[in-house]
Amino acid sequence: MNTSYQKGMAAYGAARRTQAPLCVIVDLYDSILCSVAHAKASCLQKDFEGEFHAVDRASRILQSLDGVLRQNDPKAKPVSEILHDYYKTTIVQLHRAKQAKSPDSELRYGSVQRQVLAMREAFAAIAGVPSLVADKQEKSA
Repeated sequence: MNTSYQKGMAAYGAARRTQAPLCVIVDLYDSILCSVAHAKASCLQKDFEGEFHAVDRASRILQSLDGVLRQNDPKAKPVSEILHDYYKTTIVQLHRAKQAKSPDSELRYGSVQRQVLAMREAFAAIAGVPSLVADKQEKSA
């Protein structure tokens, strides 16, 4: 690795550590949304390798989020159980979308995107991060 790359990665890591944990979670949901969109696009283009890599990336992020849940903490246990079930179900649905044939795969990827977007929006509201969904008042204006 060259020195400028290492310095860049160190600077990125330092900046990331100053970010609030909830903001990092929102960023991870954004990454999942991007990966699912890439998987869907790759599926439509019959780029099966690209689809595989996108599904794998989204699955790994979901598994990582699941891995940091505090399931042994009595105060966090109820929420951890709900999130654990959500992550597990989303991973299964993601892989089913990959296994499905078009147009069913497109619909399944769309369903995963909507579910992840809903969870992302919930965390964004708590973290004070801007929504990706247009405000209803803006639509009516």
